[in-house]
Parts: sequence; structure tokens; C-alpha cells
Amino acid sequence: MTLLALKAISLQLRDKTLLNGVDLSIQAGQVWGLIGASGSGKSLTARTILGLPPKGALVTGSIELKGTALLTLDERAWCTIRGRDIGVVFQDSAAAFNPLMTVGDHVAEPLRWHLGVSQARARQLALDALARAEFPASIDVFARFPHELSGGQRQRAMIAAAIALSPKLLLADEPTTALDVTTQAALLGLFRTLADDEGMAVLLISHDVPAVAMVADHIALMVSGKIVEHAATNTIAPALAPRLADLFARSRPRPAGRLGETGDIVLTAKHLSYAYRRKMAVHDLSFMLRRGECLGIVGQSGSGKSTLARMVAGLIKPSTGSIEEGHATKQIQMVFQDPMGAFNPRWTLGRSIAEPLRRLTGKAVDERVVEALIEVGLDPTFAARYPHEVSGGQAQRAAIARAIIAKPDVLVLDEPVSALDVAIRGQILDLLDTLKSRHGLAMLFITHDLGVARSIANHVIVMQNGVIVEEGPASDVLAAPTHPYTQALVAASPSLYLRS
Repeated sequence: MTLLALKAISLQLRDKTLLNGVDLSIQAGQVWGLIGASGSGKSLTARTILGLPPKGALVTGSIELKGTALLTLDERAWCTIRGRDIGVVFQDSAAAFNPLMTVGDHVAEPLRWHLGVSQARARQLALDALARAEFPASIDVFARFPHELSGGQRQRAMIAAAIALSPKLLLADEPTTALDVTTQAALLGLFRTLADDEGMAVLLISHDVPAVAMVADHIALMVSGKIVEHAATNTIAPALAPRLADLFARSRPRPAGRLGETGDIVLTAKHLSYAYRRKMAVHDLSFMLRRGECLGIVGQSGSGKSTLARMVAGLIKPSTGSIEEGHATKQIQMVFQDPMGAFNPRWTLGRSIAEPLRRLTGKAVDERVVEALIEVGLDPTFAARYPHEVSGGQAQRAAIARAIIAKPDVLVLDEPVSALDVAIRGQILDLLDTLKSRHGLAMLFITHDLGVARSIANHVIVMQNGVIVEEGPASDVLAAPTHPYTQALVAASPSLYLRS
């Protein structure tokens, strides 16, 4: 029986058609994946299903949830549907929680609102929901605030709040972006379990094709507000679904080549350790980085990857150990995961990109900014734009332009492509590979995505609890890992990435 049916859904806003004749039908117990590039209309589709289109939007067509015409409901009726019949899991768990409420109270709140139960009963039901979401039982959620949990724990708590009332439909909008592979695999497995064991219908919205393919029965591809192709996941092939098959193919990046030990050493880390609140975040870590080499650092959240990146970039000082630069090493620059957060919103991109050029002025600065923009594939006119006027991929290119404008020898990149869709991610990785070859840049590339590590890194270091548990050529370590921890990471990774 059809649980959710979208028929000819179109949405217009200020004379622009943002959704164009969207048709979608989901059965109870099915997991559907809705994929597409940033701005294709995926999240807008979810908001429209929830009755939360942008203010002033004109929506036509019909949306039915088990026979109920959702587009005809008033806000009072919607308040009984959201949470009770439709659960929602958002991408940013930190922003989804009230920082002044405990995590347990967040999960209990919809239970008290919809069921009218006592506080004690709501607490017990909240604990049951958290257990279904496989939230660690050792954590007292009614004493912990959102900032006191890891990203994966917050995401599980948000799922618990969404499923506490056993909704018929679960909308999951980019729920695993920026999570490490084992946490991602666990959450995706949870969605599959909810569908199989409880008959819940799940609409999984993501730009991550391999992740969706792990759990979805069917996948729909959205382009410019329209579903252009859909197919059962196990039938996707060029003859039946050429666009989806092409996306699958592009999600299998070719491994980076090995690098001989002939390049000059630009950076040497010796016995690095870093203690934070009496906890050793990085312990006795040593490595070398050569010119023209990309060294990948992989591991779960909390393994010490970003702490290492900040030490190498000089943002924090090691508790013990040293970082020694090569004789010819001039500068180290950093590229962050969130380019929007790394730019001053009141500055033009040109001003931000020019910031490292403190010894130049006037025309010389403008010329270098134009040169950097062209090198990263952006038109020189982008210098006059503000961060909010560009896409995520364009902002990341601008961030790379700022990093290379001072002609550094080392780039430290902390999760630079985790939030980008397949096509844009591939473009950024190709750009970094070109810059590495053209300028002999050495790169320290931090990532939780083993597929990305395999495609960009020549050598890889695997970190667990602040120590190196395995290292070697990326193609060897990720194809045939020897340490149990690395084996678990590879096993949890979306298989499209790691297949040859």
C-alpha cells in the first residue's frame, strides 16, 4: 500500500520554478534515496512534504500521506501531523537542539506534547526511543546538554526524538554528512532496521551516492527541481538508468599513485603529543611529509585528526614533541571544512583571498588575487562577490585560492570536501591534484571518507584514540588493511568507493 504519494508537485517563488512536476510514491517499509547536486531541490521537496515551503511560495499538485491530502491542511492540523505521523532528521544536529535544554528533555518533549503523558512516563518513553536509536546507555541524557555530546551521539538523539512516536514516515535530510564511516554505517543501518522491523517508510535525502546505495530500495535523481530518473537500487545499470549509473561510476574515484621517496622533506613531526583537559588527544605521533606528496589522515571522530591538523598549522602548540620544517619550506596554509564559516561575511571574497599578502599593496595585490582565482577555476569577477552570493563549491575554491595565494609549500586540509555533492567533490579533488602536481605542494589531507583518501592520498595514516595504528601506501592500506581497526573502517565504508 502506498504510504506517501507526490503527484505533479510544482513550487514557484518570485517567478522562479524551484520544483517542477515532482512525482514520487513510497510504500510502507521502503527506503527511498533522493539524490542530486546542491540546489537541485532535494531539501525543498522535504520541506514541502512537511508543509513548510518558503514564505510566499505557490505549491501546486497533491501530496497524500496514507490518504490524507497534506496540502489542504491548516497549521493547527499540521501540528498533529509533524512529529506524530512524520518524523524529521536534519543534517546539523547541533543547530537542531536548544542549547539550554538537556538532550533527554528534547526527546521527551514531543511525547508530552502529542500524548499528554506525565513527565515520568515521557522520560521512560524517551529512554526507550534512545535505546531504539542505539544511543549509549551509559550516558545520562537528562543531565547532558547538546554541546556535551559528540556529533554521532547528537545525531542518534535527534533520530530518537524523530522516531519516539513511531511515525509512519521518516524524512532524513543529509543525516550522515561529516560523520565518520562507522557512525555513518550504524545510522544508515538503523534506518534500514526501522523500515524492515517497524514498517516505517524512509525518505533519505543525500548527495552521498554510495551511502544511499547501502540502504535504499529505490533511488531517485533530482536535477533542477525535477526527478529525472529513478530505479530500484539493485537494477541500476547504464541501459536502464544511465544518469544514475554515471553517478555510481563517478563515485568510484581512481586510486592516487604511489610516490617515490625522492621529494625534499618539507615537514617532520617527531613524537607529537597533545593533552586536552587531562586527556591525551594525540600521543607520540611521528611522520614525514615530502614535496609533492599528499598524506591522508583517516580515523573516526575523536581520533585526533583535527588536533593534528591544528598543530601542524601552528594553531595550537604540542604538549610534547616537535614539528620541524624543511630548509626550503616557506609557509603552511590551512583549508577548513566549512568555507562559509571561514570567510568574514562582511568582506568580499577578493579581500579575504588577499588577506595573507601582508607585504604587498595596491595593484600587486589585485593581480595576485586575479591570478589565484583563475588558478582555482573561478572568474576574476568573483573577487567582488560576498560569501553568501556563491555556492558551497565556489566558496571552497575561493578558500583554496586564499590558501595558495601566498605560494605555500604545505597545505593542511581538514575535511575540505565532506559537505560537497559528488560532482563538486570530484572537481575540488581534481583541482587539488592539479595544484599538487603544478607547484609541488605537499598536502596533509584530513578526512573520515576512505574513498576520498584513496583518490587523493599517496600515503595514509590511520589514527585511533590519538595514536597511529597503521600506515603505508594508500592503495595497500585501504585495499588490504592489517589492523582490526582499519579493517572495521573499511568494512563500514560505502562499498561503491572502495571497489576496484
